[in-house]
Amino acid sequence: MEIVSKGKHTLHGLNFYMSFFDEIAKVLERDQLCFIVGGWVRDRILGEPIGYNVDVDLLVTGDPEDIAKRFAQRIGGDFFVFEKKGLFIKRPVIATVVLNQPPYRYRFDFSQLKGKDMEKALEEDLKERDFTANAIAVNLDDVLSIGAKQTIVFDPTGGIKDLEEGILRPVSLENLKKDPVRILRGFRLSVEKDLSLTPEFRKFARENKHLLRKASPERITQELFKIMKHPKGSWVIRELFEFGLLEEVIPEMAKLREVRDQGHHHIYPLEEHTLKTLEFLEEVLEKKEEFVSQELLKNLGTKTFLGEFSDIELLKWTALFHDIGKPHTFEIRDGKVTFYEHDKVGEKIVKDIGKRLRWGEEATKFIAKLVRYHLRPFYLREALEKGQLKRKGKANFWKECEDIAPHLFLLSVADAYASGDTQQELEALKETIRELEEFRERELKEVPQKALLSGYEIMNALGIPPGRLVGEIKRKLEEAQLEGKVKTKEDALRYIKEIFPEVSRGATS
Repeated sequence: MEIVSKGKHTLHGLNFYMSFFDEIAKVLERDQLCFIVGGWVRDRILGEPIGYNVDVDLLVTGDPEDIAKRFAQRIGGDFFVFEKKGLFIKRPVIATVVLNQPPYRYRFDFSQLKGKDMEKALEEDLKERDFTANAIAVNLDDVLSIGAKQTIVFDPTGGIKDLEEGILRPVSLENLKKDPVRILRGFRLSVEKDLSLTPEFRKFARENKHLLRKASPERITQELFKIMKHPKGSWVIRELFEFGLLEEVIPEMAKLREVRDQGHHHIYPLEEHTLKTLEFLEEVLEKKEEFVSQELLKNLGTKTFLGEFSDIELLKWTALFHDIGKPHTFEIRDGKVTFYEHDKVGEKIVKDIGKRLRWGEEATKFIAKLVRYHLRPFYLREALEKGQLKRKGKANFWKECEDIAPHLFLLSVADAYASGDTQQELEALKETIRELEEFRERELKEVPQKALLSGYEIMNALGIPPGRLVGEIKRKLEEAQLEGKVKTKEDALRYIKEIFPEVSRGATS
């Protein structure tokens, strides 16, 4: 293929083919055109593997809702429509079809292309897009033509040349102003596609970071989570922080810069420690079997949030937020720097951020809980080193943290590296993790997960009415089961009668 700066090029049409395109062609009327645009075309030119999350953008000359609905019926996908609002929105209505065929997830977005001269209308549409690499299109008919060796590639902004040179260039800075989320997308695509951002883009991002305040929380969250999904997303997060972009969407991050001295447990100021924790976590995730057992790791990354993200991304967010409560709890007591209860304060801050950025209740609670308990492995390490880690401490850890244990262990290792822990301290942390895992395997396998007595049975046995007292007795019963004091229902009945006088006095005092 001969590359010119911009215009039309020719490539083999089958480079862009996928079997679902045959089904799209079948729902088009004879006089309707369809162009494949954006990321699908870009990635095929780059020669990238398709991956499990497949997104395809299409421009159609017919009604996108009608075409998408009929396409969804043919392939058994889910159909929905959403409208973009704003003065500069070129394609206000997008009809979407989503098809889940695990492990694959397909998404097809249909928008309308209007105009008497279709080629001119297509060129105008492409020139309204974010980056030249995304402003490339091919005709669906050409892609389906098995006998055709060549297809025309529409490239009015020079995207192919930029891809050849490894550059991610904005179509225009004005286009970025119209849709500021494109600033985040630029940083994200640069790491995903291994492309260099242009100096003009970087300068624009620094000088116009305030524009992100106008963007919708949902779209900001999508871009940020996609950054976290990349194995080296920490590089982008560092750039966003250094450019001041991250604190435009998460203002709480700005206060990290205020804490320069973290005391003798840390070798970096708070902001650098935070960024390094995320960087080390990505390294720890690559060799996670060195720190956590296969048994505990088997479900890591299997939970789904916001449609296409997993608990791995949530864990990486936790690395960024684990000490976010420290600026609010900084004190010097007896000549020492302290951050008492920064874990609890951090938990609340995370819940506020999650609500504001529309993470959803489940994802927000997950990250908040990790932040709340991120110090627990270090407390248990200290207890183990002093010979004070007893059955109760180990049992309580699993009672409170079993659902986040692998995440917590991996986070603690990354946190330790980013704090400058000695090799001896790191080994002690790994030994603590092993001790906790062995305890779970050895002694908790046969322990009932729920209280051996229901609330009704407790009320009946003790002759008490419903209320807080019943809940407190049930909680103590669960603790006793974990500690091995209670193993049968008969044990449980004896136990609640023994503790009833003391617990009832505490409830009424």
